[in-house]
Amino acid sequence: MKKILLISSLLILVLFGCSANKMEEPVNSYQADKRPIEKIEENSNDSVVEDTIKDSSEFLITIKNSEIDSLYWLIEDLRFTIDSLETALDISNSRVAVNNDFQIPDSMVFAGRVFDLTNERVLDKFETIFYQELKNAHKFIPRSGKYFSYFDSVFTQYNIPLDVKYLAIAESQLNPMAGSRVGAVGIWQFMPKTAKGYKMRINSFVDERRDVFKSTVSAAKYLQNSYNYLAARGAQDWLLAMSAYNAGPGSIAKVIKNQEAYNFFELLMRVDETHKYVWRAAAIKLIFENEEAIFGKTFERQDPLLSYAHNTGIYLKGHYKIDDWAKAQGTSIGRILELNPWINIYKQSRKKYSAINNVVLPPGDYQILVPNGNGVDHEKLIALEKQFLQANAGFFTHHTVKKGDSLWKIATKYKTKVATIKSLNNLKSNTIYPGQKLKLYGSGSTKQGSRSYIVKKGDTVGGIAGRLGVTSKWIIANNGLKNNNGIVIIRPGQKLYY
Repeated sequence: MKKILLISSLLILVLFGCSANKMEEPVNSYQADKRPIEKIEENSNDSVVEDTIKDSSEFLITIKNSEIDSLYWLIEDLRFTIDSLETALDISNSRVAVNNDFQIPDSMVFAGRVFDLTNERVLDKFETIFYQELKNAHKFIPRSGKYFSYFDSVFTQYNIPLDVKYLAIAESQLNPMAGSRVGAVGIWQFMPKTAKGYKMRINSFVDERRDVFKSTVSAAKYLQNSYNYLAARGAQDWLLAMSAYNAGPGSIAKVIKNQEAYNFFELLMRVDETHKYVWRAAAIKLIFENEEAIFGKTFERQDPLLSYAHNTGIYLKGHYKIDDWAKAQGTSIGRILELNPWINIYKQSRKKYSAINNVVLPPGDYQILVPNGNGVDHEKLIALEKQFLQANAGFFTHHTVKKGDSLWKIATKYKTKVATIKSLNNLKSNTIYPGQKLKLYGSGSTKQGSRSYIVKKGDTVGGIAGRLGVTSKWIIANNGLKNNNGIVIIRPGQKLYY
């Protein structure tokens, strides 16, 4: 009860205190604006007075609107404060007593290797990590019900020890939205470069590192590749493959070569964090295996993800909002976002007093998790999916230039070309201005840059451009060709777009 009263008092103090401070400054400026109006009433005709009053009123409205905007930001800050306090309260309420008489066993098996916990060096390290992991057990044990059955199915398919699933808890506490200071994201904490190497898409609209299904399969492939790489160098040890998940197989291979040791317990890692992930995963397994003995109870598990939702395919040839698609599936866009954390919310610039956000998917083939048991509007779904197959820009047909924008940045963002944007907007140079509205794409299959020409023996860029009715610069820009002092190299059989 004391905690609830404390939270209530804090919120009242923040709300009224900030509101009073925010309101004080505009009042002073209103009073300052009134004096010229009174003076004009004495010395000017009625029309001047009316114009001045109108200008002053508009200025007051502008200030008032600015004040309202500030209050919206204040509300967001308060919401964040409330969320933080609720989280702290939940953690406090969910803490459970730990049986202090619980004894760590003399040994345990993890990923096919025996941890000798009678060894003082091993026990000291294991015990420290074990008690650290107990603090978050009330979070990750319930979450395990949601994901572990799927993890097990994937690891079985790839012949990977099932104990590897505990590595996901060490990495992210089973939180798909987890992110590290160095840029790793998702349940399996992939770095951008590694993720793209395993065909996970990362852009303004999606981050498939947060896709539980794709990231788990990618993690399995990475672990299997690491194991095979190290095994070829004499180290057939899944604990080392798990170490490689953090440090990279090349780094582990160097340690093996330098120290001429071939198993996890013999090697001394330069970075302790690399070792620590494996120790954490082993300690977490021991917590799961002794849950009732440690806590005096078993935690309620969340339902398996695929017990209440299923994956359905969607294919798009342009950028499209999927709000109506979600409704046709018998659900809401909010529920789709909840089930698919890999879909980003695309934030438009603020209009009036509120931020307008959209859920947009770029061109591609996707598997989207949809809740079971909803009435699907098949007729509407067919119409929408037919629309998605139109080869146009979909949602993004224009871009309003902002401060700091360049044609190159805009072209990169929308996956088009600078030359295309310049042609569509009749731009003679690369100069653009804030507030300028640029057309991004042509319509259908007639847009420039979609036609092609196959280079023949003896062709030159200038000759091709003349025959096709375009400029040499257009062909060079559209095809990423290099102009070295007027010399542009092309080869017979090469396809050029114009």
